[in-house]
Amino acid sequence: MKVHKIIFLLIGVMLLFVPLFLLDNKENISFAQKGILDLNDSNFYEEKIIPLDGEWEFYEGELYDPLDFSDGSITNATLLNVPGAWTKGEEQGIGTYRLQIQNVPLNKILGIKKQNIRSASKIYINGELISEEGVTSDNKESYIEGNNPQLLFFQTDTDTIDLVIQVSDFSYNSAGIANSLFFGEQKQLIKFHYQKVFSEVSVITILMTIGLLYILLYLFVERYRRKEFFILSFALSCIFFAVINFCLSERTILFILPDLSFEAMFKIKDISIFLATISFIFIISQYDKRILVPWVRYPLITLYSLYILLIVFSPLNFFHRFVPIFILINAVTYLYVIVRCLYYYFKNRQYTLSGNHSIILFSIININVYNIDLLLYSLGYIQSLRLGFYNVLLYGIALAILLSIQVNLSYKKNDYLSNELDVTEQAYLVAQIKPHFFFNTLTSVMSLCYTDGKKAAQLLSHFSNFLRHSFEFNAKDVFITVERELKLLNSYIAIEQARFDEKLQVVFEVDEEVLQESILPLSIQPLVENAILHGIRPIDEGGIITVSINKNDTHLKIAVIDNGIGLTPEKISNIKNDKTTKQGIGISNINKRLEKFYQTQLTIESELGLWTKVQFEVPIN
Repeated sequence: MKVHKIIFLLIGVMLLFVPLFLLDNKENISFAQKGILDLNDSNFYEEKIIPLDGEWEFYEGELYDPLDFSDGSITNATLLNVPGAWTKGEEQGIGTYRLQIQNVPLNKILGIKKQNIRSASKIYINGELISEEGVTSDNKESYIEGNNPQLLFFQTDTDTIDLVIQVSDFSYNSAGIANSLFFGEQKQLIKFHYQKVFSEVSVITILMTIGLLYILLYLFVERYRRKEFFILSFALSCIFFAVINFCLSERTILFILPDLSFEAMFKIKDISIFLATISFIFIISQYDKRILVPWVRYPLITLYSLYILLIVFSPLNFFHRFVPIFILINAVTYLYVIVRCLYYYFKNRQYTLSGNHSIILFSIININVYNIDLLLYSLGYIQSLRLGFYNVLLYGIALAILLSIQVNLSYKKNDYLSNELDVTEQAYLVAQIKPHFFFNTLTSVMSLCYTDGKKAAQLLSHFSNFLRHSFEFNAKDVFITVERELKLLNSYIAIEQARFDEKLQVVFEVDEEVLQESILPLSIQPLVENAILHGIRPIDEGGIITVSINKNDTHLKIAVIDNGIGLTPEKISNIKNDKTTKQGIGISNINKRLEKFYQTQLTIESELGLWTKVQFEVPIN
C-alpha cells in the first residue's frame, strides 16, 4: 500500500472520530430511579439543568390522566428506561409515562426541554396540561402524529412535581420518548436550547451557502453549464442535505415557517432525503461510471423517484409506513458505493496520481457516516444527530475544495489554450518532423527513381500524405480524433517500411470504438519514430512494433511496444528528465503536453536487449 494512502486513511479515521471527543456525545447520567428523581441526589443545584434520564413508571396500553393517580389505585406500573422505546411489533399503540421530581426549588421559573417523543403526546405538570403535540388516542383512526421540539416553562408552589406524559404511536417501530428530556431553570434551559440551535443552523447555513454558490456558478458560467454537470449535482445535494437537517433534531425549519404543518414538514424531509440520494448517484456516476453501473444506477433512481411521488400524493400515515424500508435501502446504497470506491481506489494506479480521488473517497466516507447516523436515529438506537451533522458538513466542504481546485485548473487550462495553443504552438508540433527524416526520405525517393520508378512513386505518395496530415493541424486543433492521428501514423510507417524493406513490421491492436475519441495531435507518431530509430534500426534482422489503443469507461489507453534493443534504467531516466538532446526528443515533448492537459506523463518500461514499452492514459472527454 502506498504511503500517502496510509496517511489518508489515518487522517480520515481521525477526522471521523473527532466528534466523539469534541461534541460531548457521551450518554447522560441517569438520576431517576424507580419512577422518582430526587434533585438533592443529582447535580441540579450546581448545573441548573439535568436530563430526566433513568427509570420511569410506564403503563403500556393505557392513557392515564394525572387524576387517575390521585387515589393510588393504579398499581400496574412497570419500570422503563428513558430515553428508550417499547417495541412489540410494527404498530406500537399507546402508553403513559410518569416521573416524580422531588426537592424542586420554589419561586423559580422552571422548564422542560422536550426533544423527541414519538409520535403524539400530552405532557402534564402537577395535573396541568402544558403541552399537546398531535392527537393522542387509543384508536389508530383518530390518532394524529405531532412531534416538535419545545421549551415548556412553568412555576410550582410545591417541592414535588408529578410529571405525566401520554404517548400514542402507530407509525414507528421505536415508539416512546426517543431523546432525553431536560429539566432546569429558565435561563439555563434557554441557553442550552440556543446553543444546540446555533450549532445546527451553522452547519445548515454552510451547506446551503455552498449549494447556492455552485448553482450560481453552474447557471452563469457557460462552460460549466455545458460540461460540468457534476457541479449541479453536488450543489443540489448540499441544498437537499441542508433541508433534511432543517427538519431534524431541533427542526429549525419551524423558526422560518412557524405555521408549517407536521405532515408538510415530514414530507419535505423525506422528499429531500431521496432527492439528496439521487443527486449523490449522479455525482458518483460522473466521478466513475464503474461504481454504479447502469443496471444498478437506473433502477435505484426509478425506485427513489416513485417513492418521492408517493410521498407527494399520499397522506403521512400511508407513506410513513414505508420510510424505514427506504431508509435502509438508502443506507445499503451508500455502503455499496463506498465498498466499490475503496475497491477501485486501491486497485487503479491512475487514482494514485492525484489527490482528487482521495478527496472524493473522504467525502463518501463522511456521507456514509451521516446516513448510518440518520438510520440509527430514525430507528431510535441513538439520541443525537450531532455526529451526522459534523460529517455531512465535512462532505460539503471536501467536495467544495475539490471543485475549487478543478475550477482553478480549468481556468489555467483555458488561459493556456488561449495564449499558447496558437499557430506558434502548432508550428512547434510540426517541427517534430526532423529535417534528417525529410532528407533521408527524399534521398530514398531519388535512389528508387533509377531502380524502381513505381516504388518511388508510392513512396512519394506516402510522403505527400504524411506532409498533408502534418500541416493540416492549425491553432484550433487542440485535439484530434484517434482516427486522424492513425492516418498520419500509417503514412509515416509506409515511408519507413519502404526504406527499411522487410526489417520493419508494425502490428495495430486498435479497438474500433476508440477511433472517434480525442487525443492531442502528434502524440503517437513520435513514439513509433523513437521505437524505430532507437529500438529496431540498430538490429540487423529488424523487429516488430505493436501499437495498442483501447479504453475502459473512464480512460483511453495508448501503448507502443517494440522488441528492439531496449533501454537502460539510466537512459529511461534521462529521457524522462529531458537530459538528452539526441534521443527522446519526441517523448520529452509529449510529456510536457500530457502534463499541461491531463496532469499525467508517459510510462516507460524496458528490458535491455529484449523490449521497450511506452504508454500513457488520458481521460475520455
